[in-house]
Amino acid sequence: MTFTVLARHPQSGLLGAATASRSLAVGNAVPAVRAGVGAVASQAWTNRALRGLLLDATDAGADAQAAIDRIAEWDTGAPLRQALLLPARGAGAAHTGTETTPWTGHLVLEDAIVAGNLLAGPGVLEAMRDALAPLSTLDAHAPDAAARFAGVLVGVLAAGEVAGGDVRGRQSAAVLVAGATEADGTVDLRVDDHADPLDDLARLVDLRAADLRGTVTAR
Repeated sequence: MTFTVLARHPQSGLLGAATASRSLAVGNAVPAVRAGVGAVASQAWTNRALRGLLLDATDAGADAQAAIDRIAEWDTGAPLRQALLLPARGAGAAHTGTETTPWTGHLVLEDAIVAGNLLAGPGVLEAMRDALAPLSTLDAHAPDAAARFAGVLVGVLAAGEVAGGDVRGRQSAAVLVAGATEADGTVDLRVDDHADPLDDLARLVDLRAADLRGTVTAR
């Protein structure tokens, strides 16, 4: 009962995931990113184990569709699941089970995937897709590039919310960004329970950007 975006920035190697939901602590259960490997999400009737299984399969050399096709092998509850996988390189893939709660669906794009369930309608995903446009002008050389990337992903979620989002309302949100290697700048931020989680998540992203620019006193 969640909407999510996975995206990558080929010029910089940045990979990211952002998610929002009318559920407590969505960031603890849905998204995962592994530097140099891929971004993944498991939602609807969430099976958290699918995240690691999909990333491990990708890391071992499977393409995204082959990894996604193994969900039925790994999980007898596959019809209840929605899972997305965007590798660091190559085409992404997604699975929306036949028993997920409508409106439910996904869009696999060249460098992104948007998906959700219990949404107001397909317009949510269409708005999220259109909000990805700023990634094309992202300055990959900026010291706060990871945070700028995260800001775009939070904007994608905000566009989905304006289009109707989760029909139950809002409660939590999260954004993860990893660079091409573990040494690159990262973002790992969550708002677990808030009246306006996307607004608060955007505030945290701004703070992380300042950290990456070196303008915040070390803690």
